Amino acid sequence: MSIEKQVYEAQLQQIFRMLLENRTNEQIATELKISVRTVQNYKRRLEQRYGSIWRQKTNDTLFLESNLFKNRMLKLYKALEDQVTSSANETSGTDKAKCAEITANIAIDVLKMESEGIKAIKELISVEKKNTHLNNLKRYSSNNKMNGCNYDSPQEEDDSNRKF
Repeated sequence: MSIEKQVYEAQLQQIFRMLLENRTNEQIATELKISVRTVQNYKRRLEQRYGSIWRQKTNDTLFLESNLFKNRMLKLYKALEDQVTSSANETSGTDKAKCAEITANIAIDVLKMESEGIKAIKELISVEKKNTHLNNLKRYSSNNKMNGCNYDSPQEEDDSNRKF
């Protein structure tokens, strides 16, 4: 690895760390004695290199955390339901009514989470299908152009061959 490449990678890592510390472009540029535009270029390169990984990690994390939260809510729901339906304990009627109200709210919130999850999955599937269709159209169009067919624009006729 050349020295230039090593210096570039070191500066890229340093900018990456500073970005993780929530520093602004101006702060990074001042500290490293480079221009703000250079910092923006480094950020663009970092996004190209790690952007898809960050987005996927974020999506996976959100999915996991929402499922954990939903499971905790369901456990709480079950405990409150047991409290309301149990006749062995000495819980007053008003306390049971409050527990029942909270239980109902938890059930509604869990259903909303499920419905939002279904919507998100449907949206991801539709975006994936659109991308697949676009890729197929691009491939079909490029294959036709390679074979001498051009369906993108109408063929112009030669006026000299036209009979009036």
